Amino acid sequence: MGINRFFQFFLPKEPKFLNLLTGQVDDIVKASDLLIAFLQTPAHEQRKALYAEIKQVEMHCDRLTTQILDELNNTFITPFDREDIHELAAQLDDVLDLINGSAKRVVLYQPKVLTTSMVELAEYVRQSAECLQIAVAELDKVKKNPSVVKQQVRRMHEIENLADDVYEHYIMSLFENEKDAIELFKHMEIMQMLENATDKAYRVTDVLKTIIVKYA
Repeated sequence: MGINRFFQFFLPKEPKFLNLLTGQVDDIVKASDLLIAFLQTPAHEQRKALYAEIKQVEMHCDRLTTQILDELNNTFITPFDREDIHELAAQLDDVLDLINGSAKRVVLYQPKVLTTSMVELAEYVRQSAECLQIAVAELDKVKKNPSVVKQQVRRMHEIENLADDVYEHYIMSLFENEKDAIELFKHMEIMQMLENATDKAYRVTDVLKTIIVKYA
């Protein structure tokens, strides 16, 4: 398939894939905002309400993902390799699943305290989401100017490293200071899920880098 078709497809006349992918990253940003508020809320009932909102956003993203897969089946000429579209949509959906999973574990486990490190990881999830939002918005310009997408890829690598540091330092401190084995387990599970969300967001850059190599 000629690379010009990639850009022709994203003209305002028929921007369906770009619009759907943009919808996914918008949902990730929205859910990450809710996750920060969720982790900063002390009352269990209020957290449950915020979790319900996160779940609704996650379900909306699921519908967008399904729509993208349906469009791939029904579209003869795709803007770029259908495998890349499929992988990008699936990876974005996974990010939101992990955001939802992080909040779900807090609701289920009800740890005695929610720590600043949890909020810090959620903030890195939010920063990664913003990078994805900018990068996906630039996909229709990547042939002429891939620099913006490349910049966001580099920034997400930095964020992922910072998130890893927060996670590792917290886990070391947890094992050193937490004497309640049940609370230790709860905190490990929640922090692992939050760290997985930042890691999965960074893994999306593998698809973005593939698109740059093929079409820029």
